[in-house]
Amino acid sequence: MSRFSALTEYTEQVRQRIAASAAALCIIKDDNIVHEWYAGHHHFHKGARKTGETSQFNVYSTRVTYVGLAAAIAIHDGLIGSLDDRLSQYMPDADQDVLGDTTLRHLLTRTTGLQFKGTQAVRRFPSGTALEGKKPEIVAAVIKQATGRTVADIIAERVLRPLRLTQTEWRTEGKETLVCDITAPDAYPTLRLESDEGSDRNLYVSARELALWGNLHLNRGMFEGRQVVPQEAIDLAVTVQTPPSLPDHLPRLGLFWWVQHPRTEHSEIGPRLPEHTYQILGASGCSCTVIPQYRAVVVRMTNSLWTFGGKNHFDHIADIQHFGHLAEAALRD
Repeated sequence: MSRFSALTEYTEQVRQRIAASAAALCIIKDDNIVHEWYAGHHHFHKGARKTGETSQFNVYSTRVTYVGLAAAIAIHDGLIGSLDDRLSQYMPDADQDVLGDTTLRHLLTRTTGLQFKGTQAVRRFPSGTALEGKKPEIVAAVIKQATGRTVADIIAERVLRPLRLTQTEWRTEGKETLVCDITAPDAYPTLRLESDEGSDRNLYVSARELALWGNLHLNRGMFEGRQVVPQEAIDLAVTVQTPPSLPDHLPRLGLFWWVQHPRTEHSEIGPRLPEHTYQILGASGCSCTVIPQYRAVVVRMTNSLWTFGGKNHFDHIADIQHFGHLAEAALRD
């Protein structure tokens, strides 16, 4: 029996519970794939493609780590001054009084206290005092203002091409390797096709390539003996950047990554995972967990939106924490 049997069995149970038609696992340890598993089909209807190595899942919020790394690269390259630059420097059309002293650090750690409609903002709470939803589209706009380039351009040049990744795409049209979203067991399968600039919820990635993305971070930007991404940019992305003003009980983040820290409440990372573990989770159930202590990356893919937001009595936080605990136990043993 594989040491990953319990993790695989649990993933299959979750796939059935959340009405996902497809699921995948890919685990890298010490730079080698040590476990890979695929189940189901791209949707529930007749003629659906079987899930496999080339299947690309919409990773939803997992995509924000790509936006975060693009920001880190722009800072390293000197095109953005620092995380403590005021947001107003990069948003000239917004109300400067409302933006106030809000910084890029607040934006990338989800603590701005602002609600945006386009480029216009409304103050909801003081910056750095509470956690809020992600705003990757605002980060992407800042990056474009500062560099003249899109997130997708930066990631393609600095990551995808050097790593020879061909199954990581912001899709504007369909193709047979894309796994459909399942919004309900009897609903028609859908694809989310939007802009290819890198800010929208249409990043499709294979399980292997998401694992390689995590492994690039684990190796601090090294790939095949070359420094592909500056170590300083990776470190900026995956270490705690949350402002110290945030109350101690709230989770700490890098550049959108959740980072395991002396235990806080409300974290997506299970309490048994080692300190410095970092993780990201998307609405469809796709996740990437990087555990530096074990030199490991654990990727899970599913394609269901049926239970998103607590619908149909499914607790996504309890699920991802339990998944992480099973992964940690398997890697520890």
